[in-house]
Amino acid sequence: MTRSRPKSAPARAAESAEGSSRIANAIQEQQRVLSAVAALDTAGVEDVHRTRVAARRLRSVLKTFGPLLESRRARLYRVDLRSYARALAGVREADVRRELLAAIAGQDASVPPAERKRLDLLLEDACIAAREALRRHRSEPGWAALCGALTRHSANEALIVEHKASLAQVLSMVALAWRKPVRLLKVEPDSADELHELRLALKHCRYALEPVADVAPKATARLLRRLRAAQDAIGEHRDLMLAEHWLRSNERQLGREFSAQLVGDLQRRERQLRRLAARRSRKVYEAYSVWRAATRRLTRETKPGRQ
Repeated sequence: MTRSRPKSAPARAAESAEGSSRIANAIQEQQRVLSAVAALDTAGVEDVHRTRVAARRLRSVLKTFGPLLESRRARLYRVDLRSYARALAGVREADVRRELLAAIAGQDASVPPAERKRLDLLLEDACIAAREALRRHRSEPGWAALCGALTRHSANEALIVEHKASLAQVLSMVALAWRKPVRLLKVEPDSADELHELRLALKHCRYALEPVADVAPKATARLLRRLRAAQDAIGEHRDLMLAEHWLRSNERQLGREFSAQLVGDLQRRERQLRRLAARRSRKVYEAYSVWRAATRRLTRETKPGRQ
């Protein structure tokens, strides 16, 4: 069990080694994003997305670099961040679904204006309902307690307990985060569930890379580009699957024929995206191999007997 540290964190933080400093800065940056829009009183579509991403990014950083953190505080922080991000999921999914299905219907010239209008109204109602659900949740005591906990977490200077981590040690932690996605990439997943699992793993690795993006910059920049490209394709594939489920659930309001037409459009796009996601995922593995070779010399410094 980690011993409690004396209250001298500010002075010691100034003496932090490069690796610890990078992680402290990464944590503080996402905390600033969260605090800027955490109240959600006037949050728009992009505000909701930005704060949800910040919560996920911070949670991922806490997981990857856990050896530098006080374990109990980090674990509780991650639990609260997950609860916060999940509370915003319904609003975000409704917004994405509206944009996706409106675009699909708009691209199909055979869709009558009256059918398109009915779809738009139904999608708008779903967005309003999602925001109303979030507003009700925010009025509950649990929401105030959650926001209070996040504020306390961000003000806790005792979260980082290892201030002497080198850049090489941090790079080793980043490399460890790649174990799961490497395993998934080697089998080239193509089912919806496998692609979703891969997307989450790649997202975690992307967030882990960001604090060390300037190390082996050419290889890292290439890897980050390919990570984003693969995530975008897999993410859009996931959005299509969720939109299809919504269409089938609302078949009565939309009409069976119109609903079936949109489902057919989605399924054609889904097959294209599945192939695109597989191609982009293969390119991620190639870029990861280059990055790993470029950083291996630095990570070897963490092995016993090396300086």
